[in-house]
Amino acid sequence: MITGKTRRGISALVLLSAFSFWLSRSQDNDSPEPVAGLDPKLNYVLRDFELQFFDEFGKPTVNMQAPVLRNDPKLQLGTIERPVVKLNQANAVWDMTSDTATVTADKEHVKLIGQVYVKRNEPVTGNWVELRTREIQIEVTPQTAITHEPVIIFDGLNRVDAIGLELDMKSKTYSLKQQVRATYAVN
Repeated sequence: MITGKTRRGISALVLLSAFSFWLSRSQDNDSPEPVAGLDPKLNYVLRDFELQFFDEFGKPTVNMQAPVLRNDPKLQLGTIERPVVKLNQANAVWDMTSDTATVTADKEHVKLIGQVYVKRNEPVTGNWVELRTREIQIEVTPQTAITHEPVIIFDGLNRVDAIGLELDMKSKTYSLKQQVRATYAVN
């Protein structure tokens, strides 16, 4: 048999437990909002970050991941360690990696530095080509790139070595500058 005093104690305990549960649930919903439009005048470091850009139709165009991004407000330059960049186009995907990269404050100029690796895949045809160099400057909006360093281009069969390259990623054309040597596979 439960006494009135025990019944009131149990009711109070249930009420306090329900209040405590409600209070803890309301705090869980107070998650921080994503940071948008970071001020380039701030000195900050992002770790294990991922940036995703979309076109006007909501399709992903550029994805960048890296363990560290540092912003230097005096130089108005971001420095990225071991970036992995994926550029999606209508009929090709460009994968780019390097030891480091720098990005200007307007995000229009990206320089890949160190062991630079660029690969273009055409999923429909299965064609691919890779490019290796020590440094390449990418202009984001026109989707062009240039290097004055030695470059190696390989497509699985053919290899081209040169010093200096201008690349148009939209038209998939490139111009080699000097000391061009090529080895072609004969059918």
